[in-house]
Amino acid sequence: MSDIIIAFPNPGDSKVLRSILIKNGYSIVGVVASGAKAINLCDDIDYGIVICAYQLGDMQYMELSENINESCELLLICSPNKLNEPLSENINFLPMPFKVTELVKKVGEISDKLYYERKRKKKQTERGSKNFLTIQRAKELLIKYKKMTEPQAHKYLQSSSMKNGDTIISTAKKICLLYGGKE
Repeated sequence: MSDIIIAFPNPGDSKVLRSILIKNGYSIVGVVASGAKAINLCDDIDYGIVICAYQLGDMQYMELSENINESCELLLICSPNKLNEPLSENINFLPMPFKVTELVKKVGEISDKLYYERKRKKKQTERGSKNFLTIQRAKELLIKYKKMTEPQAHKYLQSSSMKNGDTIISTAKKICLLYGGKE
């Protein structure tokens, strides 16, 4: 589950939101009344949700949205008649008044989105390092068996992959298969 920061100028509203979310199993990192404090808390978490009001003590939701950690999502809770323009796509919205089930459902959706984003990035990072190692291994084999320099081996991988309409990683894997068994 995602960490949650509640940023509301009214302590009573914050207390109600906090209570609802805790009862539904969510972790509340902090309850603040200003955007600056919400931004500071965001810097301390990897993935989280900032639930905020339209207007905080020091800024509006839009400024908060622009300054929070990019791995955090913003959930704006306010009356729809306060919004003069359409919301940007990176802002989640829950109109007031709302039912408890609507809040829990919306926070769950955002939390799921963050979970899958975190999982995708982790997989991408792992895949990236694996691909890097495969390309490095292919270059080493080209240097050893084709007597190339590192820049020549890299250029060979690039040109071979382009000539064959293949990806560079696919070409590197083929070179590893071809030369890898000769040691």
